[in-house]
Amino acid sequence: MDNNIAFGLKGIEIINSVIKAPAGRRELSVFAFDIQFKTNAIPQDNVVSIYADVVIRDHEKTDQLGQFSAMFHFAVDDLDKLVVIRELNQIEIPQTLISTFIGISASTLRGLMFGAFKGTFLHGAILPIVDITTLQPELAPMPN
Repeated sequence: MDNNIAFGLKGIEIINSVIKAPAGRRELSVFAFDIQFKTNAIPQDNVVSIYADVVIRDHEKTDQLGQFSAMFHFAVDDLDKLVVIRELNQIEIPQTLISTFIGISASTLRGLMFGAFKGTFLHGAILPIVDITTLQPELAPMPN
């Protein structure tokens, strides 16, 4: 990534935090995580937003035990000079920049989830380290 790109974290919004007790009492120690990221850019406002959604499941069953969603807003200087606007107003953001933002978002999300689930049966459901390079973020407009 070009080291001359100036950016910063502008804001974080917790969208959703859900805990669902499993049917029947059982010991939970291994969890599965379904994680999805969506990106959106508003070049005229110099803002890139990353929506992150995690569904937590019991590793051995398909039971959904929890969910956590958050929105991360990044301010990027001169964003309009970095993006390419395609047909149908689709905006292409440099992949290295998106990877950086998703990495920051995933790490921050891990801490937010830990704080939200501390003291519950999901206390041990710590979001694992995510290999950002294997993700294919979807560039889609998100509701305001």
